[in-house]
Amino acid sequence: MQSPASQPLSRATGFTLADLIIALAIVMILLSLGIPSFRTLSAKNQQTSELNSFVHHIYLARSLAISSERHQMLCPSSDGETCLDNSDWSQGLMIFEDTNKNKTRDEDDRLQAYHRPTASTKIDIHSSAGRKRVVFHGDGRPSGYNLTLTFCDPHDLVPPKAVIVNNVGRTRVSDTRSDGSPLRCDR
Repeated sequence: MQSPASQPLSRATGFTLADLIIALAIVMILLSLGIPSFRTLSAKNQQTSELNSFVHHIYLARSLAISSERHQMLCPSSDGETCLDNSDWSQGLMIFEDTNKNKTRDEDDRLQAYHRPTASTKIDIHSSAGRKRVVFHGDGRPSGYNLTLTFCDPHDLVPPKAVIVNNVGRTRVSDTRSDGSPLRCDR
């Protein structure tokens, strides 16, 4: 048996400064590759979530019009009380029963639904020119012509998408405008 004093000295194990710098460099490279992908994924999820919510509310407005046989108004709204007088739907939307058909929510008009995007949602939503409101008649048809709502990421991380409501009330999601032309986000 050897005495402790006669045993060979063992070398201490651990990380050297060079090992730590190399590991840190690898982590930084992986993060620099992953963060842009995460931002794109987050933008895509926000766009899809808002798009699905709008489709749901369009279906709801049409369904309410058919079941009640009364005019249901769908319009952009930031407070769930009044319609905005522009084609920017980014602040939210509301559905109300327009009993006197004046396209304005009065005290006796029942609010059917209100949707407001979360504060963290950064998606620009604009309707086709002149379409500040959609009125669904009792038979489910919207008045007027096609509505195209364009969902744009303000940072251009994901391509725009559109929700298109045709003049008989059918709704679809598209990568192009109703005429096949490309979607534009230059508002």
